[in-house]
Amino acid sequence: MKTIPLFIGLLVATLSPIPSAGAKTKAEPATSTEAAYDQALLSAVASLADAYLLQTRHTLEVLAQTAEAQTGKWERMERLVKASVPPTLPEVLWFVQPDGTYYTSAEGLTDQKLSDRTYFPGLIAGETVCGDLVVSKSTGKKSVIIAVPVKNGERVIGGLGASIFVDDLSQLLKDRLKLPAGSLFYALTPDGVTAFHIDPKLDFVDPRQMQSPTLGDAVGTMLGRTSGEVSYEFNGLPRRVYFKTSTLTGWRVVYGRVLPKARE
Repeated sequence: MKTIPLFIGLLVATLSPIPSAGAKTKAEPATSTEAAYDQALLSAVASLADAYLLQTRHTLEVLAQTAEAQTGKWERMERLVKASVPPTLPEVLWFVQPDGTYYTSAEGLTDQKLSDRTYFPGLIAGETVCGDLVVSKSTGKKSVIIAVPVKNGERVIGGLGASIFVDDLSQLLKDRLKLPAGSLFYALTPDGVTAFHIDPKLDFVDPRQMQSPTLGDAVGTMLGRTSGEVSYEFNGLPRRVYFKTSTLTGWRVVYGRVLPKARE
C-alpha cells in the first residue's frame, strides 16, 4: 500500500506565517509574497486531499486482485476488506454485486441496494469511480465514492468501493496542514457542488444558490478555468482565493483568505 507523499510534509514545514500588516481599510491586492504563500498552501491542500483519495483507490485495486475478492463471495473476502480500512481517514469499504446487493466493512450484508446510484452502471461495466458524491445509505453521512470493478477473468462480478466521509476529510486536512487564521478551503465538483469545505455545513451545497452574486460569478469563473485567482464577498466579508484542478477527481480545489472588511 502506498503512503502519503513525503513532499507534502516538507512543503508544509517550509511555510512560515506571513507577519500581519495590521487592519486594512480596504481589500488590497495581494503582494507577491502573499500570493506565493497562498498558492503554496493551495498546492498542499490539493496534494494532500488527492493523496488520501489515491491511497484508498490503490487499496481497492489491490483488494480487487486477490483470489478472495475474485470469488465474488463476501464470506471469502470479508476478513481482508475489514483489515484494509485505513486508520487515518474514516471510511466504510464495501463490496457490491451485479444486482446492487452490497456488503459493508461495518455491517456486512445490508438491506438496501446500490443499483440506483448514478455511478453503478459504469462500475458494473468495468469503469473506476473517483469522486462521486452521495449520502451513504449505510451511515447517512455525506461521502465521496471511490470504487473499482472486480473481475473474474474478463467478466465483472462486482465492485469494491469506499465511502469516504467528507467532514472527516476536511478535518484531517485542517489538522495536518495547520493553516493560518482566516484560511478557507473547499473543492467544487465539475457541476459546481461543494465536495468538501472547511466549514462542514457547506458540504454538498451549490454556492451559486447562496444569494451572493459575486460568489456566483466567482464559481462560474472557477468552473470555466483550470486554475487562477478570484475574489468575492460572502457573509459580508471579502475573500480572495486561488484554485487549481485535481487531475484525480476533476474538482476545483480552492484555498484563500477571509479579508478585513473595507471601511466606508
